[in-house]
Amino acid sequence: MTLVVAMDTATVCCSVAVGGEDGSLLAEVVAPTGPAHTQRLLPDLHRALAMAGAAPEDIGTVVVGLGPGTFTGLRIGVATARALAQVSGARLVGVPSLQSLLVELRSGDPLGGATAYVALVDGKRREVFAAVLEASSATGAGAGPAADVQRPLVVAADDIPELLGRHPGALIGGDGARLYRDLLPPSATLSPLVGPPTAAMALRAWHGRAAGVVEGCDRVVPIYGREPDAQRWSARPRAGRRSAVSEGR
Repeated sequence: MTLVVAMDTATVCCSVAVGGEDGSLLAEVVAPTGPAHTQRLLPDLHRALAMAGAAPEDIGTVVVGLGPGTFTGLRIGVATARALAQVSGARLVGVPSLQSLLVELRSGDPLGGATAYVALVDGKRREVFAAVLEASSATGAGAGPAADVQRPLVVAADDIPELLGRHPGALIGGDGARLYRDLLPPSATLSPLVGPPTAAMALRAWHGRAAGVVEGCDRVVPIYGREPDAQRWSARPRAGRRSAVSEGR
């Protein structure tokens, strides 16, 4: 039996999933909030394997969410995935977490009623990481090249209405969308099913060969979305800082 283990630690939600190579979900453990990923990830991994009736030697592929998200969470998730793949001899795969959300939004809209899909991940500091996929670019369960998930937008919370105003009729998802739901314009629809990125989402995105998926230790690296806090605050203050939405005009 060859299994796929997936994990996502990009947000405060820590999740692990075990699936088959056919994309089937065999077990999932999701901790919506705390304790810290360092305390949860490995115990939850062992728990998910036990739930699936599997052992570490059954792992053939390790899939990890690459972010963007919290720096510490991403480092823990990617480092754990790298170590697990090295020890087990499994192949290592990375899935941008925004891509996982876009795949879920697309698959949750089978009739294609949305004009676009917008994934929002909480970036703290009243900012969100965002990726947009025009419905005309989406094919099947995956997401097309219009969604640049390797270079996400960093959008100030107050600029979310402006971003979504460019995509009337969009379907929105992610923990950032839920956090700032009061800022969503009437023309946008908040998905009740798509919250923070999870390991099961990463598993489905990998199986669906979604855009942005990478393989190998040299390519499976965190997508931070912006510089670390220490670098940001040690740098010389920059006057007139604007969000990515304003800069994209």
